[in-house]
Amino acid sequence: MTWRRGHHENKFRVCASNDSSCGLDRICFFIVRISRSDALSYYVAPRMELWVKGLAFGLYVLAMHQLYLAVRDVLSNKKTAAITCTCSSHSHDQWKPSVIIMYAALIVPLVLAFLIPDAVLGSQMAAKKGLNLTPSGILLHSNSGEAAPNLIPNHKLQLDSGPSFPFNEYTRPYAKQAADMFNQPLITINDDIYIESLTSMDLYQEQFIGKKVQISGYVYRLDSMNKNQFAVGRFAMRCCVADSVPLAILVETDTPEQWPNDMYVVVLGTIEKRNFDGKSVLSIDAKSIDTQKVPTNPYVYGNPYFGN
Repeated sequence: MTWRRGHHENKFRVCASNDSSCGLDRICFFIVRISRSDALSYYVAPRMELWVKGLAFGLYVLAMHQLYLAVRDVLSNKKTAAITCTCSSHSHDQWKPSVIIMYAALIVPLVLAFLIPDAVLGSQMAAKKGLNLTPSGILLHSNSGEAAPNLIPNHKLQLDSGPSFPFNEYTRPYAKQAADMFNQPLITINDDIYIESLTSMDLYQEQFIGKKVQISGYVYRLDSMNKNQFAVGRFAMRCCVADSVPLAILVETDTPEQWPNDMYVVVLGTIEKRNFDGKSVLSIDAKSIDTQKVPTNPYVYGNPYFGN
């Protein structure tokens, strides 16, 4: 009876080692597949891609080690255990519900990952997460708490012929960015500083009213919008798709029906201010809207050199 229990434990260990090796191989293969198809950017930020690829290599090494252990057990002196590890002629007490759940937790996500096509986060996810039309709120809230007293502007950047931009220790780089944007005849929101530009404009709403702006992005809509309104923006990603946030600016046009959700467009117009869902937000009175080729990387990221 003692030999039989040890015999079953050895069989279970061999099968488990083999299964874990296969599971790690599948994860590794999935990472390699999305990397080769240039879809890795759909899941993680560029600064995280090297870490993810390194993880794939580590998983491959670990999978090979697990496979080696399984083969070593099969070829060990316990040949009887190796021969009878077909797991079909009898039942094992080791296959408890907890073990089944453990393997299901590993296999189900992998199956879904291979079956669900790689896709960019779109308007449906934006509606679920909620459009962020006031990106400066993230800046102020992230620096609240014990630093709250310092959020009161105690300096200002005064243009020679134009408005001033009050700032504190946290908003100093945004005041400089806002001043630089204000001096441009046409404000162009570029991908490499997309988040910082929208944040600067939102932080100094009054100063930008009446300025001309050009921005590209995906068309998003919320049920609370008027018929002549939609939003144009991009998902901002910090580390991975789980922490992505849809940043956007409101757009008003006489032909909203021509621009369906998830279409990539470029909007040219004049900045105005509106009240939306009880908040003061910037809006673009669109003078022209055109379709544009979808960028290679659909998301935008924080500029690591901003403020330096």
